[in-house]
Amino acid sequence: MQDHNSNCPCCGNPLLRHVRQRGVYWFCTSCWQEVPILAVSKIPPKQPAVASKC
Repeated sequence: MQDHNSNCPCCGNPLLRHVRQRGVYWFCTSCWQEVPILAVSKIPPKQPAVASKC
């Protein structure tokens, strides 16, 4: 299990991780708001276009 240090994008305070039937989400006790989990994925570099031969 990885240790993630997530902070609220609004106030910068640490977020608490919560679980519901809908799934996992972050909660800020300072703003009293749910913060969605933002997934960052690696996007492969753009490949150069190849001209098709007709």
